[in-house]
Amino acid sequence: MLRLLLHFFFGGVFVYAGLLKVADPMSFLDDIRSFDLLGDPWAAWLAMGLPWLEIFAGLSVMSGLLRPGGLLILNGSLLIFLVAISISWWRGIDIRCGCFGHADATSNYRDLILRDILLLISGLVLVWHGKPRSKA
Repeated sequence: MLRLLLHFFFGGVFVYAGLLKVADPMSFLDDIRSFDLLGDPWAAWLAMGLPWLEIFAGLSVMSGLLRPGGLLILNGSLLIFLVAISISWWRGIDIRCGCFGHADATSNYRDLILRDILLLISGLVLVWHGKPRSKA
């Protein structure tokens, strides 16, 4: 039961975040540009595609349909987010995260990194506990 709740929480976070980004793609594009890591048209492609990837991968984790792939995508995304946030912090750039829509516009790096680490731990727990046990 706890594992099912964790699947719904973990997947639901990304479905929610993706829906907020889909609702305001131009603000999300501005947030991506604030990291100063991708130029156009790459930033625009990311702004259009990432929210849908989060939504479908989150739904996959929640429903169980292709769950290992959804977990791989979301855990990989969290690692990429952590790297991007860390690089921006190191470079002293004032970013607007955009993780949960434009209302989440913050550059509190410690909070962003802590949140992503906690989500990554949740995702890795789901991967670890989703593996079939061998009967020896």
